[in-house]
Amino acid sequence: MRWTLKLATILLTVCLLFPTATYGQADDGQEDLPIDPDSIYHLISPIAEQMTESREVPTRLSASAWQEDLDTLAAAMHRRIPYAEAALGNEKFTRRLDSLKRAIPGQTRDQRILSLMRLLNLPAPGTGHTGLRTSQRAINWHALPLYPYRFADGVYIMSAANPDLIGSEVLAIGGTPIDSVYAAIAPYVSADNRWNRQRAVEPWPLQHLWVNPLRAFGIVDQIDHIPVRIRNENGTVRDLSLKTMRPNSISYVRFLTSDSTRKETPPELQWSPATRRAQDNNEPNYRISYRDSTDLLYLRFNAVLNASSDWTVSDLADSLRHLADTKPLEKVVVDLRTNNGGNAGLVEPLVEVLGSHPKIDQRGVLYTLISPITFSAAGIFAMELERRTKTIFVGEPSGFAPNIWGEFAPVLLPNSKITVLLSYAYKLEGMPDTPRTYLAPDLHVPLTSNQHFSNIDSTMIAVRNHEPVPLDTTALDAAVQERFTGTYRLSPVHIAQVTETKGGLHFRMRKGPEPFIDTDLYPLSPTRLATDVSDAFLERTAGQQGLTLAWKDTTYALTPANPDAPSPIQKILAGRLEEGAEELRTALDAGVMLGSDFTEVPFRDLMEESLPRWPDSLSKRERAQRALPYKKLAVELAPMSWRVHAELAQVYKVLGRPDDALQALQSVRYLYPPRYENMLEFLGFEEKAIREEC
Repeated sequence: MRWTLKLATILLTVCLLFPTATYGQADDGQEDLPIDPDSIYHLISPIAEQMTESREVPTRLSASAWQEDLDTLAAAMHRRIPYAEAALGNEKFTRRLDSLKRAIPGQTRDQRILSLMRLLNLPAPGTGHTGLRTSQRAINWHALPLYPYRFADGVYIMSAANPDLIGSEVLAIGGTPIDSVYAAIAPYVSADNRWNRQRAVEPWPLQHLWVNPLRAFGIVDQIDHIPVRIRNENGTVRDLSLKTMRPNSISYVRFLTSDSTRKETPPELQWSPATRRAQDNNEPNYRISYRDSTDLLYLRFNAVLNASSDWTVSDLADSLRHLADTKPLEKVVVDLRTNNGGNAGLVEPLVEVLGSHPKIDQRGVLYTLISPITFSAAGIFAMELERRTKTIFVGEPSGFAPNIWGEFAPVLLPNSKITVLLSYAYKLEGMPDTPRTYLAPDLHVPLTSNQHFSNIDSTMIAVRNHEPVPLDTTALDAAVQERFTGTYRLSPVHIAQVTETKGGLHFRMRKGPEPFIDTDLYPLSPTRLATDVSDAFLERTAGQQGLTLAWKDTTYALTPANPDAPSPIQKILAGRLEEGAEELRTALDAGVMLGSDFTEVPFRDLMEESLPRWPDSLSKRERAQRALPYKKLAVELAPMSWRVHAELAQVYKVLGRPDDALQALQSVRYLYPPRYENMLEFLGFEEKAIREEC
């Protein structure tokens, strides 16, 4: 969800550009605001505003109209989400849909919106990108004028319209204990796992709790003034009546943009996930520091986005490599605790340097810090580090699942004009069919309110003090080592090799051009080898032809394979398109859930970057001609992705086939309407001509 990462920067820019703009009249006189309250939804919910455009949002709808929206949503989820049966749980999903539709006639408007949210809260781990963002004009709920954060020891106020409340513990709302309030909201919140749901109850980016659902649950009986019980910093319990606000109000804009509603955060406290969520702090996307006194190299990685064209993630990787080449290193820390996503396609240079530099990729040197806010592209990066480096994870359980339904495209419901977001790409970053729902830290350090408000980074203290326990290894003779070596197949698309190296044995599994798993092996016995990953082992049983990979809670059979047999993606990239494509089709027919790194990523950028066997001298048209079958295959394998249709349209345009390009763009129009307008402009089509064509 990249747009949420940019919200604080957008708001700050507006404040700087228009510091004296005046919008509206406040209760206490003329109010100087940097943002027009009437335009706030364009900033906090741009996708929904693009989808709604100038359409009127109804304030009243019949029960049948809401039921029609539920049916529309259910049909779109089945059509648009890849591997929908696994994501939705078809029988359970059908029962839930029927139950929600039956309840509609007796529900209030708020309860009907919650019914949409309930349907979108999918049972499969990793489905947090599919959901309904409540910060949109078609919903227009009231909100409490504060932002809470749930620490390990309670819920505390991080920002508030009344700055005196900051730092107080929230005990109850409407007489209901705060833990019960969170529990009531949780079933309606889309999330990758329970840790992500715990954070998602605090709706980002609006930084407060909505009160309309609280009325729908019976926690409060009206939504204008909400009774809240708090315990302030000196231990005094107070009962407050907080006036609520709508997002398009002067009071909300003042709350969102006023420095007085947030305590100034010193740079040394910006490590805290609670600070990130409350303020965003306008922190840079990433920052490196090196301490000569401790030989500690520290990377704070706040967003998986290029900081600028002159300071990219690839440049960041080069800087890390230079520091590792020139400085003594005791420990290297990659801090992902405040990182909730971005563009996962940027992380490979970082993974490569962290996993290959001899001074960094050592057990007890490289540490990665995670939290429940670590999500999306940051989660994909963390999984790459788990599979391909010797990193030790420290902090709290992650907000992401190892395998996720990522990316999203909007769907506008016809009657309510509410925009929902449906994932269209499956990311296989963990092992196939893994039951894991989150990445558990090797060193668990819960974040408490005292750590935050006292500026005690216990996670970093744990890193500094940590000394890994040496493995109790044994020596293998040459004959035993040889029994492990060879080429093996885990699935139709995963090829693994165990090879002898100067230091012993090495295990590498590929699914494409980059390694999927890359680890040294450590003999614990003649039949069991440890890996660089906690609780992951390679095992061999007497009389067994292949090996067993025991990865966390799941075991996988590795069957012997032809050592010269490349994976399907390797075949495709080597120019053996039909052969590789047929293997992918066979895998899909067998029920294998292929990630987008099989169905989309290998076919991207072929207009800019040649395959290895293509001559460098190709003209743009010749390159497009060669790319065409690859783009068609991507459309076949990932028909719900607007990107593959857009890239096919681009190829057709270069080849001088505008009718075919327009046909491909119609799929973009259906899958992601705002992107359709962008592609028309990018490819130079006239809107008038398009309308006549349609």
